[in-house]
Amino acid sequence: MTIDELEIAGGQRILLPAPGITVIVGPNNVGKSTILRQANARSVQGYAGGGFPGEPLLVENMKISVNGNLGDVVDWLKRHSRTTITPDGSAIFHRPNAGSLKEVDVPHYLSQLGQHGLQSIHNHVTFYGDATNRISSVHPTEIRESIEYPPSHPFHVLQDNTNLFDELNDLCLRVFRKPLTLDALSRSMNIRIGVTATDAPQVNRLSHEYLESLKDLPRLENQGDGMRSFIGLILPLLTSSYHVVLIDEPEAFLHPPQAFQLGRILGEQVRSRGMQIILATHDKNLLAGLLQSESEVSIVRLDRKDQGNTIAHQLSVENLKRIWTDPVLRHTNVLDGLFHKLVVLAEGDRDCTFFAAALEHLNTQQNLAVSPSEILFVPSGGKGGLRLLIEVLSSANVPIVASPDLDVLDDRTFLKRLIESMGGVWEKYEKNYDLATAPFRQPQERVHVSHVLKSLNEVFRERTEETFGPEIAEEFRALIRTRESPWKSLKLHGEGAWNGNPQSALAAEKLLSDLDELGIVALRVGELERFARTLVVKKGPEWVPAAIAGAFHTEIPAQEHVARLMRSGLGKPV
Repeated sequence: MTIDELEIAGGQRILLPAPGITVIVGPNNVGKSTILRQANARSVQGYAGGGFPGEPLLVENMKISVNGNLGDVVDWLKRHSRTTITPDGSAIFHRPNAGSLKEVDVPHYLSQLGQHGLQSIHNHVTFYGDATNRISSVHPTEIRESIEYPPSHPFHVLQDNTNLFDELNDLCLRVFRKPLTLDALSRSMNIRIGVTATDAPQVNRLSHEYLESLKDLPRLENQGDGMRSFIGLILPLLTSSYHVVLIDEPEAFLHPPQAFQLGRILGEQVRSRGMQIILATHDKNLLAGLLQSESEVSIVRLDRKDQGNTIAHQLSVENLKRIWTDPVLRHTNVLDGLFHKLVVLAEGDRDCTFFAAALEHLNTQQNLAVSPSEILFVPSGGKGGLRLLIEVLSSANVPIVASPDLDVLDDRTFLKRLIESMGGVWEKYEKNYDLATAPFRQPQERVHVSHVLKSLNEVFRERTEETFGPEIAEEFRALIRTRESPWKSLKLHGEGAWNGNPQSALAAEKLLSDLDELGIVALRVGELERFARTLVVKKGPEWVPAAIAGAFHTEIPAQEHVARLMRSGLGKPV
């Protein structure tokens, strides 16, 4: 059995890989948990019950497939259940946490699948686990009156199958570095943490030493929420062969490395058992673990429009594989963008750090409508990486704004493709681009002393009292290089590069404003270091700490730039 498709509010369709994992992500309060609850309810009942009172209807329809005929279903139940035979010769299937299912009722349930869901078959093939019931599921359970009785709890299955207990123990060692012991001697069966000091004797020859050692081991229900939640999730997957598993926030209560390991384990379970998992998460570490497991993973990002409607955008298995196999993308924080309200793409790590600091200051001055914690800055590794990041994030409809240096204008073909990757049409920008860049596309001229003197006068007219040192000397040399390559003046002077060319300056202002509106917010000052022209440190890793210590991120140019980023990315006045 698989859930092939969810139709959510407004007719949006989500395709679910099977076997595979569908990961539902997005900011808070967009409906991730609601979709899981309502999908589970539709699986049972065929209609969207089971939600919280007053919550909106998100899952409007669901397509369930059963691959096989009635005989195949009955055969599967026989193989994966404990079967008892009634006096009249009919079979009853028993599974932990699923109750009993009569074989004679199976045809009726299957015939009503489309209208009424799986009904009593549901708990035999589907598991739904939120944080609360995962934790409570590991509480001790009564031992069976007779070992001939079918298991009614996963602990009973572990008692009957030591291989499954060994697998659970191995997974607990892997995540928590702690072994487990199954206590089937107490009236209430439970799991204890650790191993006894003496080997377990034969069950009919129990020693006082063993019982004392067993008694000293702490019980699972007294452990932290992280361990209880983890075992409460993994235990039913090991002890019951579910087709579909729905999990709300599987990473709850786990530290980041543990969440990563859980992601890998879930992916491995999908691959080894051929099941389908649908989960909602806020955790990038869990997502990274899922991807490293090499299972089929699809991501659905939810967002909520201003009027409150939930919208869904699906990142395909293929696009996700593209991220994970790309050696650059894999080691960026690009996937974190799935959990934020806006992603700002900047050329390097230093840009990201400086802009984040500037945004924090802007928020203290204006109390932005969106918290800075909801904004993620992602380095693209230079301008060349921008288009790929835009393509990947756009496929999941993550709001994006790009923040390249001003010399993004020096490559017509690259800028055209960048505009198109953001959904723009080149013809809208072409005329102003040609006018704005005309001064820089002139044939290179031989540098004369008069050219250098003119440039020096333009730059240093208001700085005549500064001490002439190595930094000023480097600016002198940069001016000479600029005369040799006109494009370099864009990074050195920013918008000042158009001084003396009023027609080009007017076209440049219109071009940059149009690019801002599209989501390409070029640095009007030229490049990052131009935000702190007077800083002694000019380049390198020391620049950002020095610039922030000098409060250059609070000055007007930096504040104006991050304000443009917010207006462009969020469409709201700042």
